[in-house]
Amino acid sequence: MSGTRYDGLLLDHDGVIVTLCSRQVLRNAAIDAFADAGVSDPNPTDVDAITINVSETELSDAAERYGIDPDTLWRHREDRIETTLRAETKAGRKAPYEDATCLERVTVPTGVVSNNQTRIVEFVLTEYGLRDCIETVQARPPTLESLREKKPDPRYLETAASELGCSNPVYVGDSESDVVAGNRAGFDTVFLRRDHNATRQLDAEPTLELESLTAVAELLDEL
Repeated sequence: MSGTRYDGLLLDHDGVIVTLCSRQVLRNAAIDAFADAGVSDPNPTDVDAITINVSETELSDAAERYGIDPDTLWRHREDRIETTLRAETKAGRKAPYEDATCLERVTVPTGVVSNNQTRIVEFVLTEYGLRDCIETVQARPPTLESLREKKPDPRYLETAASELGCSNPVYVGDSESDVVAGNRAGFDTVFLRRDHNATRQLDAEPTLELESLTAVAELLDEL
């Protein structure tokens, strides 16, 4: 751990602050995106390729198989995912974890760094009254090019730290790409274990593993 008190808190969004959406709901959005692009019966492998953890190469290959412009397919995908996640949020199925209330008492500058779309992150945080706890949101625009900027690339983390004026923030995530991005940015990292990743094995080494945002807040208080 760093010997200096952390001067900022950076957090992933999905799986850290708010619950994950079911994979099947996201797959349905991907199927609808293909339909919007004129493909009525896409191969399940291609549906999976544009559902989560999408790479630009996989997206382009899938689009090419159906003679679709990749940017067009991606635009439909992003719009369908946004519509779906808004609905899941409104229905309360995508909601903050109970321990997210501790963010209201964090005294260091706080930011969110996410591979999700900015418009989704902003909507969810605002819907649940958490946006005032967050001083900056760094996430993706709904463009195909944004896939090159996703974590584990550290640029969103570095931009968030710069906007907060932090030189020694701690980054909290729930995936290996979060840990790698934090390490590449030179920040201490917390791997947050929740139900969906309780037994996940990591190749990257986080600074700490914790099991709640409450424990993260206590860490900030102790240092």
